[in-house]
Amino acid sequence: MSLPRLIFMYVLVSLIFGFASSQKLARDEVDVLRAAAKVLQQKKWNFSVDPCDVASVGGWRNPNAGKGFEDAVTCNCSSTLSHVTSVVLKAQNLNGSLPKEFAGLPFLQDIELSRNYLNGSIPPEWGALPLVNISVLGNRISGSIPKEIGNITTLISLILELNQISGKLPQELGNLPNIQRIFLSSNYLSGDIPSTFSRLTTLIDLRISDNQFTGTIPDFIQNWTNLEKLVIQASGLVGPIPNTISTLKKLTNLRISELSGPGSPFPPLQNMTTIKTLILRNCNLTGELPAYLGPITSLRLL
Repeated sequence: MSLPRLIFMYVLVSLIFGFASSQKLARDEVDVLRAAAKVLQQKKWNFSVDPCDVASVGGWRNPNAGKGFEDAVTCNCSSTLSHVTSVVLKAQNLNGSLPKEFAGLPFLQDIELSRNYLNGSIPPEWGALPLVNISVLGNRISGSIPKEIGNITTLISLILELNQISGKLPQELGNLPNIQRIFLSSNYLSGDIPSTFSRLTTLIDLRISDNQFTGTIPDFIQNWTNLEKLVIQASGLVGPIPNTISTLKKLTNLRISELSGPGSPFPPLQNMTTIKTLILRNCNLTGELPAYLGPITSLRLL
């Protein structure tokens, strides 16, 4: 073989192996995943292969998982190293608990552990991560919501529905500057809605049904002008529905029910001209239905 050809082959092999080695997950993050697997009781991860090697499934991702049964660890790889950015284990029959060890993944943005059998509480250590999404819907999570979650300035979605979470909502959740979705329905949450929630002006979807809250629906909901969906059914809150709800012009889905308290007239909803679903069941409303409901052609369910 000629010298130029040897040099070419050497360069090619070096590039190939150099690129391959650049995809390696940082050793400390591999150790974190190994510890987290024990806590989650996740037995599918294969530590004999690189978790970030997309060419090898190796138990780290299932591209053929059925709808609602997602199973994937995702990485972001630079020219030198890879880092875990997402852990999605949806409906994987996990029987462990939520791992505080995830705090050792400094680039983690997405924790999706919905519809498993996980127990224990939400680790306050997660509050130090640059998370965009936390979803533990449909598990057996108990304890309170840690105030440290309010430190996650990058958080967009907080999905905690269908668990056994109790205690009061931490005031610190009002510090989330980018939050768009907060789903807290079907838990054992209690106390008032904190006044700091008045600052959550980026909210698009809020669901707090089936809890044990006290107090009234707060007047400061007028600040949530980006809301498109608001669900307060059997929440424990009492009426009346505040007139400040009239500022929520973007609502397409409003569901309020089982609202005890004094009788009150139909709330002023005339500005909600794009509403599709309107449920005001068992809210002690008095008087007549307003005529402005008739011309709302978008309304599908009343």
